[in-house]
Amino acid sequence: MVKLKVGRNILDIDENDLILDDGACYQIITKRIGFGFNESIPVMSKKLFADLKKCELIFTSERLRQAAIEKYGNSVVAFWKFNIDKMQKMGY
Repeated sequence: MVKLKVGRNILDIDENDLILDDGACYQIITKRIGFGFNESIPVMSKKLFADLKKCELIFTSERLRQAAIEKYGNSVVAFWKFNIDKMQKMGY
């Protein structure tokens, strides 16, 4: 498990967490922030997503893309997973 700052929140990230890339924003759909009526899904900035992708700290595959298409019925969406081992080696 690693800690990742997303916006103003620090999230505990593990190998089961998924990022939904819908072409407009990047949401960590397996996490929730806030309480009650203020509960929401954390949205990652485009810069953070690009930095994680550039350092190969996140990855996708054809299986993840197909799972996202089946769930949302749209060919634009894709799931991304975190590379926890590499994040731990880099000190996250």
